[in-house]
Amino acid sequence: MLPARLRTRFFPACLASLAMLVASFYLEAALDLVPCALCFSQRVLLGSYVLVCLLALLLGPRGKHVRRYMVVALSCALAGAALAARHVWLQGAVSMACPEPLRRVFEQPWYEAAKALLWNGSDCGSLTWSFIDLTLPEWSLMAFLLLASMPLTYLLAYRLRALAKA
Repeated sequence: MLPARLRTRFFPACLASLAMLVASFYLEAALDLVPCALCFSQRVLLGSYVLVCLLALLLGPRGKHVRRYMVVALSCALAGAALAARHVWLQGAVSMACPEPLRRVFEQPWYEAAKALLWNGSDCGSLTWSFIDLTLPEWSLMAFLLLASMPLTYLLAYRLRALAKA
């Protein structure tokens, strides 16, 4: 079992990321928003963040293993933030159009599908939904940056403690 101080790190992060994942599925179902390839890729990274936090909660790592979980969680969050930033950029680039629908992406070979999932998608440049004058990719970017703050603060604090001991 994890000590209480580590549970307070992984448990809220797991709940927050799970809530964001459920909200994305709710927006798709309730508002009939069709996710583009970039949205789908961000969901995969968000799901992997949830999985990393859940595994850390269940397995109870200690010592350097906690840092490994933090590094993997940080990698998922930063990769999601990079994709969300690209999505925001695509929405700002009016002339940039995303050529393929999502269902046709998966009919391609895996390397072309991966390229399409990371660099373009159907209608990823269009503005279909906003809340408080922020579009869905902008909300996603903020969420990934907030999720990255948990492992980043832990890793920075660990590094500062290690430097103070030296």
